[in-house]
Amino acid sequence: MPLPDLDSRERIEALLEAFYGQALDDPLLGPVFRAARMDLATHLPRITAFWEKSLLGTGEYTGRPMQVHSHLMETAGLAAQHFTRWLELWRSTIETRYAGPLAEQALRDAPRMADAMLRRAPAPQDLPVVPRP
Repeated sequence: MPLPDLDSRERIEALLEAFYGQALDDPLLGPVFRAARMDLATHLPRITAFWEKSLLGTGEYTGRPMQVHSHLMETAGLAAQHFTRWLELWRSTIETRYAGPLAEQALRDAPRMADAMLRRAPAPQDLPVVPRP
């Protein structure tokens, strides 16, 4: 049976639930999410709306992801290695569950978004040292 594409809000939400389930338990990403005090129940509808708008041209996302991630870079130590790991998990989650033009678009869009966020990041010397738990 062929894998489905990311052609509905429900499939996008299922992707994000699977992805964040892994990311929250990840040894590198989990501490950043905990430091950010991310509440998945609040975040999931917002990020679903973001990807729904990005992939399907629908949805009601109006947030400012660059501003939020810049704040996390400053306060939670979010750095390039976190984006690299995020992209690895993103790719593996999509590739094991979805296939098609919209899944491919999600795979292409994520690295561009990560690059844009990193370009706007404060210089490393401006970032606080965040103690490891």
